[in-house]
Amino acid sequence: METQECNGWTNRETWATMLHINNDPALYEIAMEYARQEIEEYGEQALYELAQTIQNWIEEDLLTRENIAGNEGLWLMLSDIGSLYRVEWREIAESLMETVINEKKVTA
Repeated sequence: METQECNGWTNRETWATMLHINNDPALYEIAMEYARQEIEEYGEQALYELAQTIQNWIEEDLLTRENIAGNEGLWLMLSDIGSLYRVEWREIAESLMETVINEKKVTA
């Protein structure tokens, strides 16, 4: 299956995942905190770790059957994303890391 770019992201699923993270203040703050923690712990090697952390958080903690049941917002998020299998977690991690690094430059 050919990957099709969507709004500057590798594919629609990656774009939709990041769109939901960016547009929900609570999700955004959680994602940014994960990014800050991983950068602090792993430095330049944080990309792989952050990608795994974000993937686990979304797939195993956030968008579980138990959480989605009765939660219209999470159901909408999963419906919008479609296949979590196609999400490029490394690309999302890169974006979050870039934001954290830029944050540090502004406050330095």
